[in-house]
Amino acid sequence: MIPAASRPSVRAAPARAPDSLGFGCASLGSRIGASAGLDALAAAFDAGITWFDVAPAYGAGDAETLLGRFLHGRRDHVSVTTKVGVAPPARLGMLKAAYALGRPLIGMAARLRRGFRALSATRNRRVPLGAELIVHSIEDSLRRLRLDHVDVFALHDPDPGDVGKEEIIRALESVLARGQARAIAVAGTLEACLAAKAVGGPYSVLQMSTQSLASAQAQFVGGRQRLVTHSVFGVNGGMRERLVAALRGRPDKARRLISLGYDSRIEQAAADLLLDNAFAQNPNGIVLASMFEARHRAANLARATRPLSAAAPELVRELLA
Repeated sequence: MIPAASRPSVRAAPARAPDSLGFGCASLGSRIGASAGLDALAAAFDAGITWFDVAPAYGAGDAETLLGRFLHGRRDHVSVTTKVGVAPPARLGMLKAAYALGRPLIGMAARLRRGFRALSATRNRRVPLGAELIVHSIEDSLRRLRLDHVDVFALHDPDPGDVGKEEIIRALESVLARGQARAIAVAGTLEACLAAKAVGGPYSVLQMSTQSLASAQAQFVGGRQRLVTHSVFGVNGGMRERLVAALRGRPDKARRLISLGYDSRIEQAAADLLLDNAFAQNPNGIVLASMFEARHRAANLARATRPLSAAAPELVRELLA
């Protein structure tokens, strides 16, 4: 279990917010520029968000550095996750220039964002895991974050076979022993998370997509590891698009959703239902969401502060059937 935060040293404590909502920082420094990103992080913190998820590859390699700037004076009130195993795209200078020029357009259009991510030059790279990489990666991350430790250090999208390798386990245990991390995680596919569950120590946190957890939830019930989920709306929003299409094609289903208290606007109802589904699938863990836009932040907080909707997962299955 992650230790509770202690008293603040500089900034006052954030407002009270649900412990179930975390801020995913994948776009910090790439699609989201430094100034806008720092403002969004501060607004989320002031609203009570205290779990921040980052990685060396995020934000075209700049996310950790920017998050480190944000953390100054706030460290005692937040939990920070970073990772090892995925590197930024090889042609980083060209990518950063492209983001700087295209950020306003990419920020406005979901289709443009998907097209930009599909370009090979913008894709992050998996790197072979090994003890030396783990040692250097945590040191580099702590330097960029300006921290002496992170709360969670995760293997990022590992091959399931790597999770149980003795060399890797010993290197991760050394990270814990040196106090560079408070907990070790696997952040990846369902198969990798199941491998970590089988191994047990040192893995105390498992991070996967909401859809992965939904497909194998029974295998994690009663487990010792804390669960963190992401991709609330599916990869690139695919599940939300499917749900919107289903509701538009079946007005009776849309009317039923409205009768249950969801918004009469189909797009908003679909988003709210999928948020409810994510919290219901992972009631005792953390649901990661991107909250760089004020309207997304408000929507995420609104759903996170509502009582859990136990019916949401079945509703999603029924509507997509």
